[in-house]
Amino acid sequence: MVVGYLAGVIVLAHATETATGFGATIIAASLGAHWAPLESWILTLILLGWLQSAWLAARGWRQIDRGVLLRRILPVTAAGLPLGYFGLRAFETPVLQVMLGGFVVAVAGIELLRLRGGNGVPAPLGTVSGTGVLFAGGIVHGMFATGGPLVVYYASRRMAEKGAFRATLAALWLCLNTVLIATHAFSGALGRAALTQAALLVPAVAAGILAGEVLHRRVPEQAFRVVVQVLLIGVGVSLLV
Repeated sequence: MVVGYLAGVIVLAHATETATGFGATIIAASLGAHWAPLESWILTLILLGWLQSAWLAARGWRQIDRGVLLRRILPVTAAGLPLGYFGLRAFETPVLQVMLGGFVVAVAGIELLRLRGGNGVPAPLGTVSGTGVLFAGGIVHGMFATGGPLVVYYASRRMAEKGAFRATLAALWLCLNTVLIATHAFSGALGRAALTQAALLVPAVAAGILAGEVLHRRVPEQAFRVVVQVLLIGVGVSLLV
């Protein structure tokens, strides 16, 4: 029963990311935290997220904005990654669950406010504020493997083209998750349980990608993102109570 529930979570999460460009890990971490130990569940999600990012980055290789990725987003988020990694190891699971819930509610609320502005691309964040958002995204990604909403908030104000947006973020997650996988493996934290669980859920990732491609073509992106953020707020509140 638990495996079936987690498989459904993975399908939903990866369909969302394929359709919108982000959201897989934060949805899966939030919904799965009630059924699996958060720390080991996050390790599983890192492995599954790597697979999806590799697929999306390879598929959209020509659309990656290498200038924004290599000169701005990747260096700053990578700088915050170690702080989040050690934060994950420093806190107990109940504390991490509350932190994740608060994080989800906050970033989903911010994204909803941004979406109220319509489809237009707002002005890019300034150097100082942009650096702060990306650095915080790196910390959160190191802790939960899901700095997506913060980095997405920054990237959405820098890249207007939908394909470039999705491909550039996929390349970023691929780089960051490669570092996290290597770090967890070297430390001995990446054990057989996470590897086995990830292997069992690979078909769910594939199903999510296929469903997401259909949604990406047929559902208006703006409406879909609003629904996702409302769902995230509900999930985040459930983690706080």
